[in-house]
Amino acid sequence: MLHIERLQAALAELGQMAAQQAQQRTDDVTTALAWLEAAPPSASLREVLTPLAQQGLWPGALPATDAPLTARATAPDVPPTGTVLAAVDGSQIFPDRHAAVLYYLIQVGGLVFRYNGQTPEQHTRENLYFREDDLIDARGNVIAQERVGMRRLIHEMRFLAELTEAEKTTQQPLLALTDGPLLWPYPERGSEDALALRDYLAALTRIREAGALPIGYVDRPGGRYLLDLLWAGQLKPGEIADRLPDNPLQRLSDRWLMAHTLAPGERSAWFTRGNASQQRHTQARHEVWFCYGNLGQPGFPVIARVEVPAWVAQRDGAADTLHATLRHQAQVLNGYPYALARAHEIALVTTQDKLALEGALQQQLMAAGIVPRPSEKARQKSYLGKR
Repeated sequence: MLHIERLQAALAELGQMAAQQAQQRTDDVTTALAWLEAAPPSASLREVLTPLAQQGLWPGALPATDAPLTARATAPDVPPTGTVLAAVDGSQIFPDRHAAVLYYLIQVGGLVFRYNGQTPEQHTRENLYFREDDLIDARGNVIAQERVGMRRLIHEMRFLAELTEAEKTTQQPLLALTDGPLLWPYPERGSEDALALRDYLAALTRIREAGALPIGYVDRPGGRYLLDLLWAGQLKPGEIADRLPDNPLQRLSDRWLMAHTLAPGERSAWFTRGNASQQRHTQARHEVWFCYGNLGQPGFPVIARVEVPAWVAQRDGAADTLHATLRHQAQVLNGYPYALARAHEIALVTTQDKLALEGALQQQLMAAGIVPRPSEKARQKSYLGKR
């Protein structure tokens, strides 16, 4: 039992701290807006920062084009008739070393939404992992949750490739939407990581060859890639690498700046990053650019980071098509793309689903003469959970 009454002092302090942070955020946004208006030309910033990024000394954004950092673009209210949007999301059951059966499950859900009046199509794909080499790492430990997440991301991209390949014959715009960044988010720490990234990029290539436009959608993005870029504009070129940690806007994220910059329906200029994952993407012809978009309503900004391959951003009309599609999708659910929300709903593995799966697994073991038994810790928790 949680004694809320014992937390009243802490809760009051939390409220006061939140008020102070809100005031500090307002002050920081004012500073950031001034930096944005006074920013050097994009070409100059790129010339100074690209060598630092190549040396691993610059983690922030790089201007992808020569457009000023203050540039904003709008899109049509609705996408072209006949546009097809394939969206995917995933869910999983992580391995539990205390469970009666050691396994993990990845399920991917997809929705194909056609702008021609047809009912959207639902798709799912399930993958059950139970072999020892899938479950146990080189040190004999149960596979880490991060590794499961990595495999889920690959499954999502492969499933998205299948959905777009099924639509390959269409002559209309075809969009391939994922929930999360398009730029590979995991560091390469060994051969297994390198193979995972290779598989991910291969799926991206399949999507490109199907004629689709890949999009990574990051809702409520964190990070300060643009704010670091603006801070670099305040420094002399020789100071940037050493003084990057001195950015006085450390507590602010790009999202708060964009909420005060972009009107509903607008998107920012295009940016890119120069990290190690980006280098691998570029080698596979999938360099990732990103912009920020406001998919909210007047007075209620909803800022998303939209990531696409550079060739999508550079293709005539493609940026406007994906922008119009995301804007229209977000209007249905007050700021979040409808197709992604439905894909999540389709992919979700519920508590009832997990119980049914574990019951089926235990039946198989008992049929083979094996009596499954959870750990003592799991048994005690199950007893307490019934209170």
